[in-house]
Amino acid sequence: MLKIAIVDDEPIFCERIRKKLYSVYEKVNLAIQADCYTRGKEVLYEVDDGRYYDAYLLDIDLPDMSGIDLGKRLREKSPYSYIIFLTAYPQFAIDGYSARAYQYILKDEWEEKLETTLYHIQKEIESRTEPSYRITVGAKLEKIPVKDIYYLYKEGKNVVFQTRNGESSVRKTLSEVYEDLPEGEFIYVDRSFIVNVQHVMKLKNKELYMSNGERVPVSKPQLDRVKTEINAYWKSHI
Repeated sequence: MLKIAIVDDEPIFCERIRKKLYSVYEKVNLAIQADCYTRGKEVLYEVDDGRYYDAYLLDIDLPDMSGIDLGKRLREKSPYSYIIFLTAYPQFAIDGYSARAYQYILKDEWEEKLETTLYHIQKEIESRTEPSYRITVGAKLEKIPVKDIYYLYKEGKNVVFQTRNGESSVRKTLSEVYEDLPEGEFIYVDRSFIVNVQHVMKLKNKELYMSNGERVPVSKPQLDRVKTEINAYWKSHI
């Protein structure tokens, strides 16, 4: 669930924003919690008490403190949260970025710009949290997003990952790597090959046609099982 705090001393405007947030995220079937605060110290108290927000929508002209100062203090407490200023004062835009604000939106255009800003934030959050496989070899540390893996195969004592960015390898058995991959996304098609089902385009003549244009062999004993598992995946994802 995405958690958003709105800090504005105008309760009616705050509620308009809150309703807009629920409307925006309802379109993409994403659950959110949006809370309204009329004073900066209120939200600081909640954060100090352990409440966490993914994003803060802040007015600059607050009754108890500057929204800029509030943004700076929230940045110290929540270094990875998104801070967006919603204000009627364009002259404070440069000061707003001193709090490492993600966006500065004027109140007379907030309805047009807020939805786009939220869309970009959600994409960034998804990219940070998307499943990945981590390879550690000596001093080398590599993170491969699962969606970028086409297939894996055994080569000597290594497992080779065929990905959007080329090949990467790790000194493990194929079964060890398989155990660390997301369940239901990858299937064995041969003793030496595992494919990412989301990149399978078709199965023909004991070969899988992958989305990168390559073909991966399917062993005859595994053919019926592979066909069944691919069909089941397509039915649940398409």
